[in-house]
Amino acid sequence: MKTKLHTAVLALALCACSSSNNAPTAGNLPYTPGQTTVIGGDSFFNADAGVTAAAGGGILVGTPTGSSCITLNNVCAKPQDQCGENGTSDVLVDKDGTVLYIACYPTSGVSVVDAEGPIKNVGNDAVLVLDDKNDGVDVLGDLTIDGNNVTVYGAGPGSSVIGGNLNIAKNNSIVRGVRIQGNATISKNNGTLIDCVIEGDLTITGENVNVALCEVWGKTTVEANNAVLVSNKFASAPMIHAKTKACNDDVLFIDANHDQAVAPSEITGAFTCPVSQGASAGGPGKKP
Repeated sequence: MKTKLHTAVLALALCACSSSNNAPTAGNLPYTPGQTTVIGGDSFFNADAGVTAAAGGGILVGTPTGSSCITLNNVCAKPQDQCGENGTSDVLVDKDGTVLYIACYPTSGVSVVDAEGPIKNVGNDAVLVLDDKNDGVDVLGDLTIDGNNVTVYGAGPGSSVIGGNLNIAKNNSIVRGVRIQGNATISKNNGTLIDCVIEGDLTITGENVNVALCEVWGKTTVEANNAVLVSNKFASAPMIHAKTKACNDDVLFIDANHDQAVAPSEITGAFTCPVSQGASAGGPGKKP
């Protein structure tokens, strides 16, 4: 985990009209075109031989072309229909392999900008890239996503760090591969968090929100409908006050030895959405 701040602090203003390349190529995108990560369905993926583990979790496959499928327990998934035949995507599935959500990463029509220092005025249609260097906090202070169709892409929670709170205040945003040292709030629709560590609380008040492969060390509260929670680790059971779409492969943990990491022995059990969709509470963990 990063512990020091960058010595040079420069304000960074981002917008869809910036001078950054609006026709990104494989050379400046932070992800590889033509790759799909499948997340969820742990029970049958773990039993399969010859699968490639993706960084942060899930399995990595090539994005199919034409009418081809990713076969998931006899279920056909076609991310290319939504993301394009050379698209990059995350496919969230339930315990039986049924597709719950497909997150598409843009390969054209966006500004690609290195994110470092304080960030204001993100704007629409942008890809913010956090580097993979273990050199301190990348984004200083809070990050508010105030534009639609924004992707924040880091190299993983071990190296890509937002130093304050994350506020997703517009629609259709994806945040992947980051550590959030404060709280995370998703107040608009179709927000997605994947491969993250949230040291504070997670609060969801927007509709159709997806959270996968994340560790939440504070409280989790879901106040809006159709949330998807897949393959997460929670320090306390999420408090759910709305109708969820799915909860599968989620677990609860407690940091018994206070080493700020989750060992297999510290997993205390599975979490499933309460049938009543009422509040659910669990024991506290220890924030890292």
